[in-house]
Amino acid sequence: MIETALLFYRKNCNYSKKLIIFLKKHTKNLYLIENENNKVIKNIKKIKKKDYEYIFCFRSFYILKKDLISKAKIAAINFHPGPPNYRGIGCLNYAIYEGANLYGSTCHIIDEKIDNGKIIDVKKFKLSKKYSVDDLQKITYTVMLKQAKEIIKNLSINKKYLNEKIMQNKKFKWSKKIKNRKKLDKFYEIKINDTKSNIEKKIKATYTNLYKPFIKLHGYIFEFKKTK
Repeated sequence: MIETALLFYRKNCNYSKKLIIFLKKHTKNLYLIENENNKVIKNIKKIKKKDYEYIFCFRSFYILKKDLISKAKIAAINFHPGPPNYRGIGCLNYAIYEGANLYGSTCHIIDEKIDNGKIIDVKKFKLSKKYSVDDLQKITYTVMLKQAKEIIKNLSINKKYLNEKIMQNKKFKWSKKIKNRKKLDKFYEIKINDTKSNIEKKIKATYTNLYKPFIKLHGYIFEFKKTK
């Protein structure tokens, strides 16, 4: 059983809700921090006054700084929706665009850099071309949730598990390239002189229920809409 844990999770996320239910069964004292994109966490000073065995981040927008990472007695752990060769934001979009055959999720130690700490575990699945970005996101989050449950369960029963897993997965290395919000926003833009094949690839890689590829023209932004 884990004595104390702090979980940073995404608001209105069903996968996060399922992980919370699971964590409550394996943690004596669980502290929860719900967050949204570009929203300030009001009680962050209060959070930093406590110490925790583990700090977990699952689909969280909040980036942990050194002073908060140090509050984890054993480890601060993140579940990243992408394999080690895709770091940062928008990983699935780039993987689809590049025609990757495999995708997955990575569990890793959190350090002061984004998607950079020691890798604990990697799960992979085939990136089927017949699915949309929305479909593949659901598959990714399902795999990530299963991975999180497996890791947390083993952490709760085996104190040596963490170091053993890190040693087992030393073969996995993070890519040197990392994507940020600015690069992703630029990636969503389709240029007027793009080839038809490149436009089709870009639409396939970026079109979701929430976000759409776009084109800029004479100071206006036009989002793409599927007609069939």
